[in-house]
Amino acid sequence: MILSAEEIKVLETYRLSTAQTNSPLSIRLDRLSEDSVLIDYVAKVRDRLGAANDAVAASMLIKRYSFLVAMSLYAMSVWNKRLVLSPERIWMETDDHDDRWLPTFRFEEPKTEICTGCRDQWREETVRQLFAVHLFPLIEKLRKITKISAHILWENIAIYIYWLYETLMNDETLAHVHEQLCDDFHYLVHDADGALFGTPRQNPLKRFWKGNAHPRQRSTCCLYYQTDGGTHCQTCPCIASQRCQAIS
Repeated sequence: MILSAEEIKVLETYRLSTAQTNSPLSIRLDRLSEDSVLIDYVAKVRDRLGAANDAVAASMLIKRYSFLVAMSLYAMSVWNKRLVLSPERIWMETDDHDDRWLPTFRFEEPKTEICTGCRDQWREETVRQLFAVHLFPLIEKLRKITKISAHILWENIAIYIYWLYETLMNDETLAHVHEQLCDDFHYLVHDADGALFGTPRQNPLKRFWKGNAHPRQRSTCCLYYQTDGGTHCQTCPCIASQRCQAIS
């Protein structure tokens, strides 16, 4: 089944797009599985953002990539639809006229698969395809190529997932799926096995969950302050450490 025009409009909130840009930073996702291509792409991101090094660029890349995760989970939890994430049919597009680097995702054919059987089993497979099959290989390649800690990359993804579900659960227009949203969020953070994320030892979303306290302090620094014009986020652990040192 193909996404409807109305569904595409909704997912534009999470940077789905139908526009082709032909930027040097536009790339078909399957190309990122090639080491030489990924190395070159990280270098382009580094230059675009004025990042201090490749590790910083890798962190910013995953922060942008997290919106593909967000739109996939939205489709799962609100529509009971699984976006078909075929890397050879998805493009990450860049608008070179925008000073910020905020890429969009263009599907050559935005296909979905509808849940028709046991939803718990369908949800488990949806999570496995999204994280273990699609996302984990990219994280591992970035970790090996740039020497960045995988914890930073996973927490970048986790904070967007927390934000997504907390936003949706407070959306009165989605009251009809509120219980399902709550159940899916609890499953993702607390019940899903680490193997579904490609990390058998621990569920990475559970690792960084600190409850409902706001602002939610990060465990790792995303390194945004090491980009051109970047600063420490208010939830950065570096700021918390500086405050503790000032008090002591």
